[in-house]
Amino acid sequence: MKLKISSWNVNGIRARIEEIPKWLKEYDPDILCLNETKCLNEDFPSNIFEELGYNLYLNGQKSFNGVAIFSKYELTDIDFHLYPGSDDEQARFIEAKLNIPDNPTIIINCIYLPNGNPYPSEKFDYKLEWMEQLFNRAKQNMSTELPYIILGDFNVIPTESDVYDHTNWLDDALFRIETKKKYRQLINLGLYDAFLLEKKTMVEYTHWDYQGGAWDKNHGVRIDHILLSPAACYTFNNMRTHTNVRGSEKPSDHVPVSAEFILA
Repeated sequence: MKLKISSWNVNGIRARIEEIPKWLKEYDPDILCLNETKCLNEDFPSNIFEELGYNLYLNGQKSFNGVAIFSKYELTDIDFHLYPGSDDEQARFIEAKLNIPDNPTIIINCIYLPNGNPYPSEKFDYKLEWMEQLFNRAKQNMSTELPYIILGDFNVIPTESDVYDHTNWLDDALFRIETKKKYRQLINLGLYDAFLLEKKTMVEYTHWDYQGGAWDKNHGVRIDHILLSPAACYTFNNMRTHTNVRGSEKPSDHVPVSAEFILA
């Protein structure tokens, strides 16, 4: 069987209330991790997505941040806290487990990693601390040797090749050396970037700013990532960046990214 798992920073669930159902019907992912929903749980337009056959798992926040998981399967062991005892008011994390008969349990982390700008600032310090806590969570999950997937808006430009002109980003929190070191630390746990597994010949950006004609000029960055443990790589089939979605009528400034797996 095929399993399709996607991530999309929608930049406001209500702003994208027509675009998201349309895309869900088109691509039909089994699981969709949303970032930046900007909506309290009680105000989330759940019925629209439940009618499409999805179970909803929400970690919302008014006007800012917010993550959600839509799943055709019932998920278990839901955790909205990146680390034990967290009193972080920013809604940026959901962990869930997917149990499909005759297959190992899959651990899913839906994340919306802090932007961190401006540099230097308390926001940048918060970004690095959040990345450190994500590293700790990932290390724990990797130790289970179960298939493990982290996906979402990482707000990290991993290399010079992942941005149209890296010289414009040297002091941006997304490209600062401190950020890239934390990201490499995470990768070095043994995680694999699904985009790189696909061995694509050209970079595929996932975000284009609304300003300065970035979309028309293809002045983008690749900051939405899907990271896979070795056990998840074992069933990995392909990865796709849904670039065309950025040209829709009311687009987010991000596009969905998806990974497909072949299970038993």
